[in-house]
Amino acid sequence: MSRTTRPRKGAARGDSRTAQAARPSPPTAETVTPDGPRYLYGIVRATAPLDVGLIGLGAVPAQVYAVSEAGLTALVSVAPGRVVDPTRAHLLGHQRVTETLLREHTVLPVAFGTVMASEAQVRAVLRTAQGELSSALDALEGKVELGLKVLWHREHLAQRLVLEDAQLHRRDDEPEAEHERRLEAAVEDRAGRDMRALLEGLRPRAAAMREHPPVGERMLLNAAFLVERARQESFEEKVRSLAARADTYSFRFTGPWAPYSFVDLHLGLRDEDASLP
Repeated sequence: MSRTTRPRKGAARGDSRTAQAARPSPPTAETVTPDGPRYLYGIVRATAPLDVGLIGLGAVPAQVYAVSEAGLTALVSVAPGRVVDPTRAHLLGHQRVTETLLREHTVLPVAFGTVMASEAQVRAVLRTAQGELSSALDALEGKVELGLKVLWHREHLAQRLVLEDAQLHRRDDEPEAEHERRLEAAVEDRAGRDMRALLEGLRPRAAAMREHPPVGERMLLNAAFLVERARQESFEEKVRSLAARADTYSFRFTGPWAPYSFVDLHLGLRDEDASLP
């Protein structure tokens, strides 16, 4: 079973004078004014000032700062444009901010590419949607998203089934095409039952679950689980246990992430906002 998590920070040893000379100058924080479009990363409840730093979108990472209103805090930066293309750099920048927030806060994530007309509009959204946003944060409190993808080699499973069940051998009088159809049906049935058993084994350890469409021919399952932080270790242990007993499949376990799969939140510039300064 492969596992993807956030990379750990580390430093290599070497000549400190050489390293100091080769180190580039840190980016300088830009002057942030209340006017102009703002890129929105997510919403939290913060009881103390947030210092996120120069980790936002942009060729030079933008200053990410907090905008607080009505008991909620939005994390924003100056938007690189009214439309933010889903380039690798932009996607990684968005993820970098949400992962930083997730370390100490429950995060209400917003969709990538969310641009508000101004800081004033950010504050207005926090005020007018305060009830809805607070309810969503309540539902997510103390929880993170964990992802599980299961892949297979159809041929390997077919070979396993033939070895386990003599009735799946090709009969002497059986046309090859008919045998292939019969074996294919058995493979599909077995894979379906295995995935249902897998989900049933994990469901009690999660507050909620979502299935996404599989990607590619080899993916059988693409699921997301909303898990309490306190139960994360127990959930991971169960995944490892199930993976150890299912050697026909490959497991890819990822997270923790901000709970995008469990939020349907759309904010940002509308067509009628295009004329806003």
